[in-house]
Amino acid sequence: MSADKLGASESPAVSSVGIAESSTPGNALEKVEGKDEFDKLAEAEAPATKPSRFKLFGGKKKEKEPKEVVPLVSILQLFRFADPLDRLLIALGTVMACAAGVAMPLMTVIFAGITETFLNFNYSDGKLDQRSRDLLDSETRKYCWYFLALGLAMWLVSSVQKITWAITSERMSKRLREHFYISILRQEIGWFDGLSTGELTTRISGDVNLMQEGTGEKFSFVIQYVTTFFTGIIIAFVKGWKLTLVVLSVLPVLVGASSLMGILLARNTTGGQDSYAEAGGVADEVLSSIKTVMAFDGMSRELERYREKILKAKAAGLRKAWVLGICMGFIMFSIYSVYALGFWYGGKLAREKYMEAATVLNVFFALIIGGFSLGNAAPSMSAVSSARGAAVKVYQIVDRKSSIDPVDTESGLSADNISGEIELTNVSFRYPTRPDVQVLDGFSIHVRAGQKVALVGESGCGKSTMIGLVERFYDVESGEVKIDGVNVREYNVRSLRQQVGVIMQMPILFGYSIYQNIVWGATGEPPTREQVEQACRDANAHDFIMDLPDGYDTMCGERGALLSGGQKQRIAIARALVRNPKILLLDEATSALDSAAERVVQEALDRASANRTTITVAHRLSTIRDADVIYVIANGRVLESGSHEQLISQAGAYARLVEAQHLRQTLESSVATVAGSDSPATPELDGDEPNSPSAAEITAIIAAQATGVSAIDSRTDTRRSTAKRPSVQRSGTGLSLDEGSDKASVTVIDPESEEGKKLIDKQLQRRGLSALPRLIMKNHRHAGLIIPGTICTIIDGASFPCFSIIFSKMIVALGDKDASEQSRKVNLYAGLFFMFACVVFFAIGGRNLLFSRAGEQITFNVRYDVFRAMMRQDASYFDRKENGTGALTSRLATEAAELNRSISESIPAFIAGISSMIAGIIIAFTFDWRLTLVIIGTLPFLTLAFYFEGKSVYATTKAMKGAYEKASQEASETVSNIRTVASLTREHTFIQQFKDNSMGPYRKAIKNHYVGSIGYGFAQSTMFLVYCLAFFIGSRFILSGFITVEDMFSVIYAIVFSAIALGVMAQQSSVMTKGLISSEKLLGTLQSVPLIDSQSEDGVKIAYDDVVGNIALDSVRFSYPTRPKASILRGISLAVQPGKTIALVGPSGSGKSTIIGLIQRLYDVMSGSVSVENTDVRQWNTSSLRSSLALVGQEPVLFDYTIAENIAYGRPGATQLEIEEVAKQANIHAFIVDLPDGYNTRIGQTGGLLSGGQKQRIAIARALVRNPKILLLDEASSALDSNSEKLVQAALDKAAQGRTTVTIAHRLSTIQNADQIVVFRQGRIIESGTHEELIAEKGLYSLLVTQQSLQITH
Repeated sequence: MSADKLGASESPAVSSVGIAESSTPGNALEKVEGKDEFDKLAEAEAPATKPSRFKLFGGKKKEKEPKEVVPLVSILQLFRFADPLDRLLIALGTVMACAAGVAMPLMTVIFAGITETFLNFNYSDGKLDQRSRDLLDSETRKYCWYFLALGLAMWLVSSVQKITWAITSERMSKRLREHFYISILRQEIGWFDGLSTGELTTRISGDVNLMQEGTGEKFSFVIQYVTTFFTGIIIAFVKGWKLTLVVLSVLPVLVGASSLMGILLARNTTGGQDSYAEAGGVADEVLSSIKTVMAFDGMSRELERYREKILKAKAAGLRKAWVLGICMGFIMFSIYSVYALGFWYGGKLAREKYMEAATVLNVFFALIIGGFSLGNAAPSMSAVSSARGAAVKVYQIVDRKSSIDPVDTESGLSADNISGEIELTNVSFRYPTRPDVQVLDGFSIHVRAGQKVALVGESGCGKSTMIGLVERFYDVESGEVKIDGVNVREYNVRSLRQQVGVIMQMPILFGYSIYQNIVWGATGEPPTREQVEQACRDANAHDFIMDLPDGYDTMCGERGALLSGGQKQRIAIARALVRNPKILLLDEATSALDSAAERVVQEALDRASANRTTITVAHRLSTIRDADVIYVIANGRVLESGSHEQLISQAGAYARLVEAQHLRQTLESSVATVAGSDSPATPELDGDEPNSPSAAEITAIIAAQATGVSAIDSRTDTRRSTAKRPSVQRSGTGLSLDEGSDKASVTVIDPESEEGKKLIDKQLQRRGLSALPRLIMKNHRHAGLIIPGTICTIIDGASFPCFSIIFSKMIVALGDKDASEQSRKVNLYAGLFFMFACVVFFAIGGRNLLFSRAGEQITFNVRYDVFRAMMRQDASYFDRKENGTGALTSRLATEAAELNRSISESIPAFIAGISSMIAGIIIAFTFDWRLTLVIIGTLPFLTLAFYFEGKSVYATTKAMKGAYEKASQEASETVSNIRTVASLTREHTFIQQFKDNSMGPYRKAIKNHYVGSIGYGFAQSTMFLVYCLAFFIGSRFILSGFITVEDMFSVIYAIVFSAIALGVMAQQSSVMTKGLISSEKLLGTLQSVPLIDSQSEDGVKIAYDDVVGNIALDSVRFSYPTRPKASILRGISLAVQPGKTIALVGPSGSGKSTIIGLIQRLYDVMSGSVSVENTDVRQWNTSSLRSSLALVGQEPVLFDYTIAENIAYGRPGATQLEIEEVAKQANIHAFIVDLPDGYNTRIGQTGGLLSGGQKQRIAIARALVRNPKILLLDEASSALDSNSEKLVQAALDKAAQGRTTVTIAHRLSTIQNADQIVVFRQGRIIESGTHEELIAEKGLYSLLVTQQSLQITH
């Protein structure tokens, strides 16, 4: 499945030349200007045979290529993950399903017998003879005992059938998820380059759920109904072969229609699931980069991109609706038509004495039961077909053999005893997704064991690629990579990587505690607490960790989002140090650190690199001047090499790089040492500061910032206090604010307490019943389909009891001794049956078509609206663990699908069941109220059975839904950070965690299935028990003279035929329960209104031309909502004049990036104010505010667009000439035009196909094309080499002219020309002034400058 060219993912929208136009939002933006100029450029660059046309975020769709038809998975292959116990359970469940299937046709034999008894009594000459009365009494009692025995047997076999198949499906799906996850982690890194994380997480939740649905009880229903069909035919043949052959003449038509339906459903399911997987990829990419989307106000564009993906899935679903409607209508039309033919012919045989009336009835009833079983099997067949379609891609991934398997612990040589000698000989390499770009070309270096080697060069020259080859993330095209003289391909991958410690340029932490993240760096036995703390001291991280409220137990957030860049990098360094590796690979290991921290950490790294092979990639040359050998790389080749002094003396490329980094001022020989820690502020607040809120008030304000509709977090980490905000007044939330008072009074119920859990359950149950109708009514335009669909369904439901009237009369007519009267009645009723067939065709066809279409349309809207609601939330919503990217992506995939099934399957089944029961009761009452009341008296028992089954399904669904979300979150986090997982060799750890996370809910689900199966079994047996009671009481009433035989049959059939629809309701109850729970969650997301609403039209809007760039912070205090006890900013006040540049410097974690987030209004302050244009940002319209800003972040995020589209993300209306101009300013144009597809090159999810420096330069171009009034630069050039930094910095300095600029930098050379430099420490401002003024003060800034200077000796 690995891609063979850039962007060659599973999406068919990727073109080998030019732009994959169909994968970008088509109508979001206007047609771009400057098309003619770019058309000429594109035509000049593209081959003549494949002209490329470029249009940003839209344009003509490319011609559809014929889709590859993938064979469906066979039925047996669906069960390939069954173990011996599963096979035993399947065998037992199959026997029980067959027994349940036999029970119904077997009942027809008993039924025919008791019917013959009543008919003989009805047409006997001596109805009042005691002998006839005694015969009726004895025969009725006998057959009622048969019904009772059959009912009890049905209870047993149905219960066993349900429990065996339910347990088997739970076991197999759990095993399949684990195998799927393991298979993903087995793959080589190149495979991930061509895929999106969201696609994989969507498949692990959505597709596997479909497979579980189709291999569980639904599969057993197919077996049961097919058995019923064939048993009915066998009984019919035995009892009367002539009539059976006539009736079966229509069988080929039924089989053909059913087969065609199954094939078409499976094909459309496969296409729909592929589109949903692509949509999941978009959602994952957007939600994981939500702050970038917010910064560039890209919500509408991403919504359109998501919409295009789910539109394809909707189209497949609408096709399924037509298939279901037409095929199901035709099948039921055929069945009812056969009744007309069969009764007509059966009456003829009865008149001609070839068959008895009771035998005709037996044959026909057996065929009726068999025929309807096919109709009842249709939803289950649909589920099995969907499972076969979904299994195709799942099995493709499970079966894929990795060329570099990091999970394998057996094959290959052990690397435990290597010394660390590294040699790359004449290596050539191209990335699998970018085969036209030569990254390394004849690259050769030799690193002796224990030697320190540095790699320098411009961004994108191949430095980080070389590190990936040493780790064996990829295999080389030609040449060799050797460690200790052995080709790396011969080593066991896991063993090799365990000897390598890596610190990446953009370190990734996992959503666990700081302590756990560091422990995962070690191999073998887990390190002790003392070893972890020592590694943190060496990495200059211990002090800031201890100052956090929860210390080492502080949660890092997804991808370490709750920590600053410098804090993350120091924890990553500690994680590498605790590993004690033989080979240490440092890829810009200190790029995010301030000078003071860098000096301390660099000393620790120098100590750590002693006696071990160390390869360092660095742009800050001060960190590698002591390296034994420095290699200068350009265009994938070694340009020059030697020690620092040797290369300086050569006055070549290296010397020029050093010169570019030299600070302009002459540093004084000594600067007074400034004491201080780089930790964030301690949690205690300074009570003596004026207007400072108390700790209780801080907690209250934090509570008001957290998002959600309820005050109860369903999953809150025990180490954090996250309360829901009450910005929208609602009852029953458990949280209240007294808006009339100065202080907020907050009452929060702990969701982990028993009281909290009970309250959550009550809320879910109370609101779940109303959530589904409310979701449907929110989409009232498409809900219009439900009205005619409901009419069709009511007709469908009522048709069966109405059918019972004619059926009863037909039974009596068959036994009529008068041949001519019998012929007249039989012909009349046969004609009425055909009329029923016509009505049923439109009723059932309309029901399936209209409800399926409504389900698809409403689900499409709900998916879109929920995704929009997610993007509407403020930043604090995404900081919470339960709202991780994987969990949200899984929520979009699974809950919307369950909503669809509820609307298309469950609601019509319930409407049909209710209408059938009402019609049946009304009809029964018209014939005899006494017998009707007796039969109705059994309904409470049936209701009780439904209750127990529904309660079981509810508990199981609730438990498993949380498990699925957690599993998806786990999968999303590991897959999106697969390089870090691979470097840490933690595949087995995450596999075990994945298994452990699902074990608890799995056991609970199994337990609930036992309870539910008993209720289900009783529900299935009720028909037999009702027959037993009804015939016995009916015989009493007949003998007492209360009713006639015909009236008794009319009452019984009216109720019993209605009960058949109730049986279908019972089978759909689990789907309905899941739909109700999902609806409540979806509605909760839709109704969640954040404090910072980016989609709101409210607030002050200032025209772009009227914005001058005035910024002011006044006594700002701030704590992140997920860490309310840690005060980040403590009374910050500063002002930025229009057109001026202000630089924020200071130790990592001192609050600099937080300032930029507050200016963008990603968060709201606790106290004080942040103003832009003399207007508090809380009064601004959020979209208007952000349209005047442009951000270049420390870790730039790009999207799976082309390079041109990524740059134009800053301003969608940008022309190609404008895009190229800003690319030149960002020093990226030359690199782009050298690519085979130039600006049309797709760069993969999050820009994964580019180096860090290349991504940062594109991000700079994206900001410049926006032409903002306020430019926010957060370490904008931290990933650039010195030469690029010099050029880009000049462009940024030029761009800053005439606009307000707020810049954060640890490389002080980039901010020495700022109009004002503000020095932060511990959330406070301790110095401010110009560069020269601060140097003269000899304070912290002066010390930072001194530590960063690199003296050049020629």
